[in-house]
Amino acid sequence: MKKHEVHILKKTAGFSGMKDELASEVEIFLNKKSSEGYEIINVSFTYYESAELIAFITICK
Repeated sequence: MKKHEVHILKKTAGFSGMKDELASEVEIFLNKKSSEGYEIINVSFTYYESAELIAFITICK
């Protein structure tokens, strides 16, 4: 049975390059988890009340 994990990374609006910064953080996180043997299930981005950009990441091992 595979163990699923959900991780949340976020950036606050008003930060210049918010999208690029969060995308870079997500890429680093996914590369690290992939090298640890995790399978990437899903990655999605959403805005919360126009104040934060949030990445939801689901992985399993």
